[in-house]
Amino acid sequence: MNQLSTKLPSIASPSRRVALIQSCWHRDIVDQCRLSFVKEIEAKGLPSSQVDCFEVPGAFEIPLQAKLLARTGRYAAIVATGLVVDGGIYRHEFVAG
Repeated sequence: MNQLSTKLPSIASPSRRVALIQSCWHRDIVDQCRLSFVKEIEAKGLPSSQVDCFEVPGAFEIPLQAKLLARTGRYAAIVATGLVVDGGIYRHEFVAG
């Protein structure tokens, strides 16, 4: 899901970094998202050494982690990946609602 832009930030110096936040629920699927992101960012000319990966327990915690990382001012971009499944119980409504 792309909400803003497909353009990568200009990262001219190694001090500018990209943060990737991923949830741990459904790790097998979310790990594939992380691997694809790193592969794509390398294809765009950004070394994977400039990507810091962070894990959170589930998708519910992603916005808080993103806010904390944004406040540091260290990252040119913050990317998140997670999976919310409607498994027939109300839990997904708290996360996706």
